[in-house]
Amino acid sequence: MKKIFLLGLMGLMGFMGNPTQAQFSDYGVRVGLGLATMDDDLSTSAPILGATLGGYVTYTFAKSESMLQETFFLQSGLNLNRRGSNFEETLENGSNLMHREGYYHAYYLQLPILVGIHYELPIRASGHVLGIFVGPQVSFGLFGRYGDRKITPSIPSSAANYDVNFNGSEESRQVFNHINRFDVGAIFGISYEYKEFTASLYIDRGFLATSEGDDVLRIIENNGNSSDVNVKIPNGHNVAYMLSLNYKLGNFNK
Repeated sequence: MKKIFLLGLMGLMGFMGNPTQAQFSDYGVRVGLGLATMDDDLSTSAPILGATLGGYVTYTFAKSESMLQETFFLQSGLNLNRRGSNFEETLENGSNLMHREGYYHAYYLQLPILVGIHYELPIRASGHVLGIFVGPQVSFGLFGRYGDRKITPSIPSSAANYDVNFNGSEESRQVFNHINRFDVGAIFGISYEYKEFTASLYIDRGFLATSEGDDVLRIIENNGNSSDVNVKIPNGHNVAYMLSLNYKLGNFNK
């Protein structure tokens, strides 16, 4: 995946080397659903529902006299993404074994920069276009929730929220100071376009771990709970397998 990231970045730099041959083409909105999970986390048990909501702009090479004119495009925008996973583990609690099942839900603001190739199918009905795209993405965690969903009976469940607001005391926010909100990753996918609609199937993979440490769940202290129940934080990288639908709202050249 890192090789794909580097290839996309190199392609982007090459295309932008002659910006006089490029122009903004169209813009629209996107919505997507899929499976989000964490890799490199030994306790990850199942994915959660991943989601994407955002907008995009497309940059084409209509003024170019080369193959760029009909083949290549750039696309960027802003997305609000839902990422995370379910996890479980068995812990030793004194002389007893305690089983925990929990979840990690986080919402990221994402900026993707994609390099794409599209090809119109040579069929009788025109307007059917296949595409392939790849490129880097930068994300920042806005808010989320970690917690126990099901644990050993007689042990109270617990959960904790985090956000980017500055409300509350510094001490109450220290519980999430170790979480890495910043992420850099890569997106790779294929698309099918017809008229104003584009359906895409893609992989969104983060390169930076959500927290420091080994491939185990990290224990933090829920300062907001007077009983000081420990809440489990999963380590690993965000990964999502998404199906999205874009709708073209308009064109810049009209």
